[in-house]
Amino acid sequence: MNPPKDEASRARAKQTRVCDEHGCDLEGAFPAPRQGGKGRHFFCEQHVSDYNRRFNFFEGMSEAEAASFVRSERYGHKRTWRMGGGPMGGKRSAQTHDPRRWAGRGFFDMDDTPAAEARVEAHRSSLQLRALRELDLEADATPVEIRARYAEYIRRFHPDSNKGDRSSEHKLDRVVRAGKLLKASGLMRT
Repeated sequence: MNPPKDEASRARAKQTRVCDEHGCDLEGAFPAPRQGGKGRHFFCEQHVSDYNRRFNFFEGMSEAEAASFVRSERYGHKRTWRMGGGPMGGKRSAQTHDPRRWAGRGFFDMDDTPAAEARVEAHRSSLQLRALRELDLEADATPVEIRARYAEYIRRFHPDSNKGDRSSEHKLDRVVRAGKLLKASGLMRT
């Protein structure tokens, strides 16, 4: 006979992570963005829906910043200009085919996008990012952080370290697959 759903969730929370809501001891299996876009919260099913209902992306922004974001969103946060104008219009149009002047895809990015963030995101594939999320790491994690988290999760979820309890085997399997992918792509090397 299986234990009630809440009791099973509390037991899993002791092995993985607890809901970030103050006073809740259920498993925090559902990620939600932090205000400002830096990192994530992890909530139980009930609290993630409450958090999503009250989440306001524009909180803390001035009206001018919010209006600027909405205007920029129309064009996918890329630079735009009038026809015949811009960096390749007028006299400069003769230079458009000069390979020494081509700035690559980054030429069309917005000026306020930090270059370092774009580089980190650019060289990690969607599979690598998914594997990093499985290890609860951010996209810019270093190889040292990745190896440490992988070793920690292998020890934590292995049935031998849980007195033969096989309830966390599914998480162990996902961690092993994520580790294999990260090793094969060279993200665990120093």
